Amino acid sequence: MLKSKIKILNGHQEFPFIFIYAGKMGLYERQQKEKKILEAAIRLFGDQGFEATKVSDVAKQAKISKGLVYFYFKSKENLYMAISKRGFDELKEVFNTSFIKNKDKSGIEVIAELVEGYFDFIGEKKCYHEAILHFLKLLDEYNHNREKLNPMILESPYFNKLLSSHHDLAKMGIRAISLGIKDGSMRPDLQAETTFYTLWSMLLGKHLLDGSVLSEPKVIKINSESWRNGFLKLFFEILKGSQQQSQIKPIQGRLF
Repeated sequence: MLKSKIKILNGHQEFPFIFIYAGKMGLYERQQKEKKILEAAIRLFGDQGFEATKVSDVAKQAKISKGLVYFYFKSKENLYMAISKRGFDELKEVFNTSFIKNKDKSGIEVIAELVEGYFDFIGEKKCYHEAILHFLKLLDEYNHNREKLNPMILESPYFNKLLSSHHDLAKMGIRAISLGIKDGSMRPDLQAETTFYTLWSMLLGKHLLDGSVLSEPKVIKINSESWRNGFLKLFFEILKGSQQQSQIKPIQGRLF
Protein backbone atom coordinates (compact mmCIF):
# COMPACT_ATOMS: atom_id res chain seq x y z
CA MET A 1 0.00 0.00 0.00
CA LEU A 2 2.73 2.44 1.06
CA LYS A 3 5.01 1.56 -1.83
CA SER A 4 2.28 2.36 -4.33
CA LYS A 5 2.30 5.97 -3.11
CA ILE A 6 6.03 6.44 -3.56
CA LYS A 7 7.33 8.51 -6.44
CA ILE A 8 10.78 8.03 -7.96
CA LEU A 9 12.76 11.19 -8.76
CA ASN A 10 16.35 10.89 -10.02
CA GLY A 11 16.60 7.52 -8.30
CA HIS A 12 15.27 8.85 -4.99
CA GLN A 13 12.00 7.72 -3.44
CA GLU A 14 9.71 10.55 -2.37
CA PHE A 15 6.05 10.89 -1.43
CA PRO A 16 3.80 12.66 -3.97
CA PHE A 17 2.38 15.06 -1.38
CA ILE A 18 5.78 16.82 -1.26
CA PHE A 19 5.35 17.90 -4.88
CA ILE A 20 1.66 18.74 -4.47
CA TYR A 21 2.48 20.93 -1.44
CA ALA A 22 5.39 22.65 -3.23
CA GLY A 23 3.26 23.28 -6.29
CA LYS A 24 0.62 25.09 -4.19
CA MET A 25 3.06 27.48 -2.48
CA GLY A 26 2.93 31.17 -3.34
CA LEU A 27 5.80 32.90 -5.13
CA TYR A 28 7.20 34.56 -2.00
CA GLU A 29 7.09 31.31 -0.03
CA ARG A 30 8.81 29.43 -2.87
CA GLN A 31 11.53 32.07 -3.05
CA GLN A 32 12.09 31.86 0.71
CA LYS A 33 12.34 28.05 0.59
CA GLU A 34 14.81 28.25 -2.27
CA LYS A 35 16.86 30.86 -0.41
CA LYS A 36 16.87 28.67 2.69
CA ILE A 37 18.13 25.67 0.70
CA LEU A 38 20.87 27.71 -0.97
CA GLU A 39 22.07 29.21 2.29
CA ALA A 40 22.25 25.77 3.90
CA ALA A 41 24.09 24.37 0.87
CA ILE A 42 26.57 27.26 0.85
CA ARG A 43 27.46 26.61 4.50
CA LEU A 44 27.88 22.87 3.99
CA PHE A 45 29.72 22.99 0.67
CA GLY A 46 32.00 25.66 2.14
CA ASP A 47 32.78 23.58 5.24
CA GLN A 48 32.75 20.03 3.82
CA GLY A 49 33.24 20.41 0.07
CA PHE A 50 31.01 19.20 -2.75
CA GLU A 51 31.84 15.49 -2.63
CA ALA A 52 31.37 15.07 1.13
CA THR A 53 28.05 16.89 1.25
CA LYS A 54 24.82 14.94 0.73
CA VAL A 55 21.43 16.30 -0.23
CA SER A 56 20.10 14.88 3.05
CA ASP A 57 22.70 17.03 4.88
CA VAL A 58 21.41 20.13 3.08
CA ALA A 59 17.81 19.24 3.92
CA LYS A 60 18.68 18.74 7.58
CA GLN A 61 20.59 22.02 7.73
CA ALA A 62 17.71 23.88 6.05
CA LYS A 63 15.17 22.09 8.28
CA ILE A 64 13.07 20.93 5.34
CA SER A 65 12.44 17.58 3.66
CA LYS A 66 14.89 16.05 1.22
CA GLY A 67 12.04 15.81 -1.28
CA LEU A 68 11.61 19.56 -1.25
CA VAL A 69 15.31 20.05 -2.01
CA TYR A 70 14.90 17.81 -5.05
CA PHE A 71 11.73 19.66 -6.05
CA TYR A 72 13.72 22.89 -6.36
CA PHE A 73 17.07 21.66 -7.63
CA LYS A 74 16.55 18.12 -9.05
CA SER A 75 20.10 17.03 -8.15
CA LYS A 76 23.11 17.91 -5.99
CA GLU A 77 24.96 18.89 -9.16
CA ASN A 78 22.21 21.33 -10.13
CA LEU A 79 22.25 22.79 -6.63
CA TYR A 80 26.00 23.39 -6.86
CA MET A 81 25.57 24.99 -10.28
CA ALA A 82 23.00 27.33 -8.71
CA ILE A 83 25.68 28.36 -6.21
CA SER A 84 28.20 28.79 -9.04
CA LYS A 85 25.73 31.04 -10.87
CA ARG A 86 25.16 33.10 -7.74
CA GLY A 87 28.95 33.32 -7.23
CA PHE A 88 29.50 34.64 -10.75
CA ASP A 89 26.66 37.13 -10.27
CA GLU A 90 28.18 38.43 -7.02
CA LEU A 91 31.68 38.70 -8.51
CA LYS A 92 30.19 40.51 -11.51
CA GLU A 93 28.65 42.97 -9.07
CA VAL A 94 32.12 43.50 -7.52
CA PHE A 95 33.47 44.30 -11.00
CA ASN A 96 30.52 46.61 -11.74
CA THR A 97 31.05 48.47 -8.47
CA SER A 98 34.70 49.03 -9.40
CA PHE A 99 33.62 50.81 -12.58
CA ILE A 100 30.93 52.87 -10.82
CA LYS A 101 33.29 54.01 -8.04
CA ASN A 102 36.05 54.88 -10.51
CA LYS A 103 34.09 56.21 -13.49
CA ASP A 104 36.30 59.30 -13.72
CA LYS A 105 39.57 57.49 -13.02
CA SER A 106 42.18 55.88 -15.26
CA GLY A 107 42.10 52.30 -16.51
CA ILE A 108 44.95 51.26 -14.21
CA GLU A 109 43.01 52.61 -11.20
CA VAL A 110 39.92 50.65 -12.24
CA ILE A 111 42.00 47.47 -12.54
CA ALA A 112 43.53 48.12 -9.10
CA GLU A 113 40.01 48.35 -7.68
CA LEU A 114 39.00 45.15 -9.50
CA VAL A 115 41.95 43.25 -8.07
CA GLU A 116 41.31 44.50 -4.54
CA GLY A 117 37.64 43.59 -4.88
CA TYR A 118 38.57 40.13 -6.12
CA PHE A 119 40.88 39.51 -3.15
CA ASP A 120 38.11 40.62 -0.77
CA PHE A 121 35.68 38.31 -2.56
CA ILE A 122 38.01 35.33 -2.12
CA GLY A 123 38.35 36.03 1.59
CA GLU A 124 34.67 36.69 2.28
CA LYS A 125 32.94 34.34 -0.18
CA LYS A 126 34.98 31.15 -0.05
CA CYS A 127 32.18 28.82 -1.17
CA TYR A 128 31.24 31.06 -4.09
CA HIS A 129 34.84 31.26 -5.24
CA GLU A 130 35.32 27.48 -5.00
CA ALA A 131 32.12 27.03 -7.00
CA ILE A 132 33.41 29.41 -9.69
CA LEU A 133 36.66 27.43 -9.94
CA HIS A 134 34.60 24.22 -10.15
CA PHE A 135 32.58 25.65 -13.02
CA LEU A 136 35.74 26.69 -14.90
CA LYS A 137 37.03 23.13 -14.59
CA LEU A 138 33.70 21.79 -15.87
CA LEU A 139 33.84 24.29 -18.73
CA ASP A 140 37.18 22.84 -19.83
CA GLU A 141 35.68 19.35 -19.80
CA TYR A 142 32.62 20.63 -21.66
CA ASN A 143 34.82 21.97 -24.46
CA HIS A 144 37.18 18.99 -24.71
CA ASN A 145 35.45 15.87 -23.29
CA ARG A 146 31.75 16.71 -23.29
CA GLU A 147 30.69 13.07 -23.55
CA LYS A 148 32.37 12.35 -20.19
CA LEU A 149 30.60 15.17 -18.35
CA ASN A 150 27.99 14.18 -15.77
CA PRO A 151 24.54 14.29 -17.48
CA MET A 152 23.17 16.04 -14.38
CA ILE A 153 25.54 18.93 -15.15
CA LEU A 154 24.53 19.12 -18.80
CA GLU A 155 20.85 19.16 -17.79
CA SER A 156 21.33 21.90 -15.19
CA PRO A 157 19.63 25.16 -16.21
CA TYR A 158 22.16 27.06 -14.11
CA PHE A 159 25.09 25.46 -15.93
CA ASN A 160 23.54 26.36 -19.28
CA LYS A 161 22.96 29.96 -18.17
CA LEU A 162 26.61 30.17 -17.11
CA LEU A 163 27.77 28.94 -20.51
CA SER A 164 26.63 32.24 -21.97
CA SER A 165 26.99 34.62 -19.00
CA HIS A 166 30.42 33.72 -17.57
CA HIS A 167 32.05 35.87 -20.27
CA ASP A 168 30.61 38.99 -18.61
CA LEU A 169 33.58 39.14 -16.21
CA ALA A 170 36.02 39.03 -19.11
CA LYS A 171 34.13 41.75 -20.96
CA MET A 172 34.45 44.09 -17.97
CA GLY A 173 38.13 43.29 -17.46
CA ILE A 174 38.86 43.84 -21.16
CA ARG A 175 36.96 47.13 -21.01
CA ALA A 176 39.14 48.33 -18.10
CA ILE A 177 42.37 47.37 -19.89
CA SER A 178 41.19 49.01 -23.13
CA LEU A 179 40.50 52.17 -21.13
CA GLY A 180 44.00 52.06 -19.64
CA ILE A 181 45.64 51.67 -23.05
CA LYS A 182 43.58 54.56 -24.39
CA ASP A 183 44.20 56.94 -21.47
CA GLY A 184 47.93 56.14 -21.30
CA SER A 185 47.95 54.59 -17.82
CA MET A 186 48.92 51.24 -19.37
CA ARG A 187 51.44 50.19 -22.00
CA PRO A 188 50.35 50.99 -25.57
CA ASP A 189 51.67 47.66 -26.90
CA LEU A 190 49.16 45.58 -24.90
CA GLN A 191 46.35 43.70 -26.58
CA ALA A 192 43.37 43.97 -24.25
CA GLU A 193 41.85 40.48 -24.62
CA THR A 194 45.14 38.59 -24.34
CA THR A 195 46.23 40.76 -21.41
CA PHE A 196 43.01 40.21 -19.48
CA TYR A 197 43.13 36.41 -19.78
CA THR A 198 46.81 36.40 -18.80
CA LEU A 199 46.10 38.46 -15.68
CA TRP A 200 42.94 36.48 -14.89
CA SER A 201 44.99 33.26 -14.95
CA MET A 202 47.51 34.88 -12.60
CA LEU A 203 44.75 35.79 -10.12
CA LEU A 204 43.26 32.29 -10.22
CA GLY A 205 46.71 30.74 -9.89
CA LYS A 206 47.65 32.90 -6.92
CA HIS A 207 44.64 31.63 -5.00
CA LEU A 208 45.53 28.01 -5.80
CA LEU A 209 49.12 28.50 -4.60
CA ASP A 210 48.34 30.40 -1.39
CA GLY A 211 48.24 27.19 0.64
CA SER A 212 51.57 26.05 -0.78
CA VAL A 213 53.23 29.36 0.10
CA LEU A 214 52.01 29.14 3.70
CA SER A 215 53.49 25.65 4.08
CA GLU A 216 56.86 26.24 2.38
CA PRO A 217 59.97 25.23 4.39
CA LYS A 218 62.01 27.96 6.05
CA VAL A 219 64.78 27.66 3.46
CA ILE A 220 62.40 29.28 0.94
CA LYS A 221 62.12 32.87 2.11
CA ILE A 222 58.49 33.70 1.43
CA ASN A 223 55.41 34.40 3.50
CA SER A 224 51.85 35.44 2.71
CA GLU A 225 52.64 39.17 2.92
CA SER A 226 55.75 39.10 0.72
CA TRP A 227 53.92 36.78 -1.71
CA ARG A 228 51.00 39.20 -2.03
CA ASN A 229 53.20 42.29 -2.34
CA GLY A 230 55.52 40.65 -4.88
CA PHE A 231 52.57 39.33 -6.86
CA LEU A 232 50.92 42.76 -7.08
CA LYS A 233 54.22 44.43 -8.04
CA LEU A 234 54.71 42.09 -10.99
CA PHE A 235 51.01 42.20 -11.87
CA PHE A 236 51.03 45.97 -12.32
CA GLU A 237 54.45 46.04 -13.95
CA ILE A 238 52.96 43.91 -16.70
CA LEU A 239 50.34 46.61 -17.25
CA LYS A 240 52.47 49.72 -16.81
CA GLY A 241 55.81 48.42 -18.07
CA SER A 242 58.85 50.68 -18.43
CA GLN A 243 59.85 53.48 -20.75
CA GLN A 244 61.74 51.00 -22.94
CA GLN A 245 58.77 48.65 -23.17
CA SER A 246 56.49 51.48 -24.26
CA GLN A 247 58.51 51.79 -27.47
CA ILE A 248 57.53 48.26 -28.57
CA LYS A 249 55.03 48.16 -31.43
CA PRO A 250 51.49 47.12 -30.45
CA ILE A 251 50.68 43.43 -30.89
CA GLN A 252 48.34 42.85 -33.80
CA GLY A 253 45.32 40.57 -33.93
CA ARG A 254 42.46 39.66 -31.62
CA LEU A 255 41.49 36.59 -29.66
CA PHE A 256 37.87 36.64 -30.82
